[in-house]
Amino acid sequence: MSWRAWSRGQILSLKQQEFILAARALGAGDRRLIFRQLLPNAFAPVLVAATLNVATAILLESSLSYLGFGIQPPRRVGGTC
Repeated sequence: MSWRAWSRGQILSLKQQEFILAARALGAGDRRLIFRQLLPNAFAPVLVAATLNVATAILLESSLSYLGFGIQPPRRVGGTC
């Protein structure tokens, strides 16, 4: 699943929550809703998804290296320090 689809899904599900309706009823504007309600509440699930994607990339690269299809010995995986 792409980052855009994941983030969009989180925002769309949050927009239907009662605390958003309550903030709108109290007169909060769109900008206030985005920065005070939607982004902070969508950050944690997106951060978890990013962490899992990094772990998947590490496992994929190590699997390919184990099979001999990874980066060859003169080059480093983590950079060129």
